[in-house]
Amino acid sequence: MRAVGALLLVTAVTTLALDAGAQPRPRGPKAPAPTVSTPTNLRAHVGADQVTRLLHGDADDRLRGIERAAAIGTPETIALLADAVERDRSQQLKADPRALLAVARALARFADQERVRAALLAVISSGNPSTTGRLPLTGRGETTEIDPVLQTELARQTAAIALARSGGDKAAESLYALARNGGSGTAAAMLALSLHPPREPGFFGTTNAALPPTIVKLLGQLGDLRALDLLHAAAHSPDVPTRCAALVALAELGDERAGPLARSAIAESDIRLRAASGEVFILLSAPERFKATAAILADDATTSIGLKMAERVFNPEITKLVAVRTSAPDPQLRAAAIRALGRSPDPAAAKALTDAKLLADRESAYLALSALARSPAPNAGALVVGLLANTSIATLAARAYVVRAFVRGERPDDGAVFRLAEAKTPAERAVGIFARVALGADDVDQHLGDRDVRVRRAAAMGALARPRDALLRHWNREKDAATRTILAAGLVDGDPDARLENTALLERARSGQGDAALATYALARRADAGMGREVGQLLEARNPLIRAHAARGLAAASIPDATGRLADAYAVEAEVDVRRALVGALAARIEDAGAPQRRNVLASAATVDPDAVVRQLAVRSPHAIPALRNASNATDVAWLRLTLADGSAPAGSAEEPFAGSVVGSDGIAVPIVFDDEGFAVALGLPPGEARLVLAPRLPSDKARGP
Repeated sequence: MRAVGALLLVTAVTTLALDAGAQPRPRGPKAPAPTVSTPTNLRAHVGADQVTRLLHGDADDRLRGIERAAAIGTPETIALLADAVERDRSQQLKADPRALLAVARALARFADQERVRAALLAVISSGNPSTTGRLPLTGRGETTEIDPVLQTELARQTAAIALARSGGDKAAESLYALARNGGSGTAAAMLALSLHPPREPGFFGTTNAALPPTIVKLLGQLGDLRALDLLHAAAHSPDVPTRCAALVALAELGDERAGPLARSAIAESDIRLRAASGEVFILLSAPERFKATAAILADDATTSIGLKMAERVFNPEITKLVAVRTSAPDPQLRAAAIRALGRSPDPAAAKALTDAKLLADRESAYLALSALARSPAPNAGALVVGLLANTSIATLAARAYVVRAFVRGERPDDGAVFRLAEAKTPAERAVGIFARVALGADDVDQHLGDRDVRVRRAAAMGALARPRDALLRHWNREKDAATRTILAAGLVDGDPDARLENTALLERARSGQGDAALATYALARRADAGMGREVGQLLEARNPLIRAHAARGLAAASIPDATGRLADAYAVEAEVDVRRALVGALAARIEDAGAPQRRNVLASAATVDPDAVVRQLAVRSPHAIPALRNASNATDVAWLRLTLADGSAPAGSAEEPFAGSVVGSDGIAVPIVFDDEGFAVALGLPPGEARLVLAPRLPSDKARGP
């Protein structure tokens, strides 16, 4: 099954199920408390002996040894830790992703020491663990759901950033060598160099040096104008990938010398050079961009490249060439052509999206209406209104009208779409009610008591972009499980009036349905000392979406050890969305500002976490941490369609609809339910990338026959 959306979507089909009887994952090492005073020689010696013993113990002992060494912080203990990494002959430490991450963060504070730099380099160069490196859960023979490969890569990135921040020439040279030569540490080294580029001119070599494409791309990303001559030399390389990368990098840096080079390269037969040259013309806004795009479009061998270029280059000739490709036998080419027409401000491009042959096919009609819903063409809104009269696609046109009203602010004829609310067919009536609620003509309360469950769901979906307290008011009285799933979207405000009891929230958090994440958030927000076990299970759930929402809830919880739990979770967390939630929650807990664990995690996250958002959250004022979702800034829409592998609609029904959640660019999961036609329009999302998470099929409320 696949889902297609007008919004840029990364579709991840998974479930949110939380095993109610699951034991919590073993916690990682607690963030080390800073040393208040310098230890005496005796204390330091005893501490070093303990570190040595622990580092040679089992997995849990190693974690404690790493924690102890960093907490003591003497040259002797740090040398012991660095030596343990370098002399890891049995590969026990490097096979344990938790320990590798812990040691990278522990050594990061001491990266100015030469011996520590060597150890950090060993962490960066470590290979990926096998499945045998996964650690068993306490008391069970299962394996942790935190991906050990992802955790190991996070350790490499942390070590590489620490090394790059140290500022030493040897450190930079070591990272550059890793970036050039490839291997497991290449990506981490390139990331670190891009965040902390070398300051010395000529560091990356001379114009005579042969540069691989990866380094050429890195030079372009750095934006260092001192690299222009190197890139210009690479643009003459006999290696085609290097030459292509250099051409594009020069254009990205605004170097006009890329133009003549591209004019020469586009005349060659290699498709890669032609594509790179076209990209150069677009980046430089060169007059040749129109002719180059048209030529690449017209060639069957490069049509797919030309269609991508046509999303940014517009003129009547290009519109005609793209419109022809909407009838291509290849469905991917058809979809790319429709997308390109939808990006064009040319009125002829919008008109081409209403071609009768295009609209006769259900899949193409959906793509065309989705494109019209977002089109910048001045006639697109009127064309959508005109299609409302086409009974075969009236509901598609109505959805497009609502989407356009949100993303373009255009509402040329509300009455035309509202008339569907009076239709006799349930599908048309439901879409009409959805439009009335979404556009503010009706209050959602007017329809949440309707006898038709499809209407109630449509009304609830229409209210997603509006204040959602009304949804929770109806939750307890609603009998339909799917409708309750949508109504739970009101939990995005945390249920401050406690309309849902703790038992109901816990049941929904463990349900695996689309409302599980928001139920987790609401439950964690009200957590107190008596809810430690339940909150612990949610914060250590197998599904990262549940973990992230539990962390967000703990930002405002009164449970005494909330800050410690968040810090412990960050110590082992590899998923970037969860790390963002954890650090944001820690930053927001200003009542624990003096807690050593909080200070240490925020300090580490601010300096060596690979994710820019995490670093920003760690240094921002806690008062600047936003609410779970700011409705005034949530103006985007995801128009989703479920299809089977052959393109047909799935066998959904009013009794057993498909449900799930849409996770916006802010990481918040909003529950949705697909209608009988296989569509869901999720309103009130923040701009940016979103993804769909499908839940297990909801059971029917009706008794089944034998």
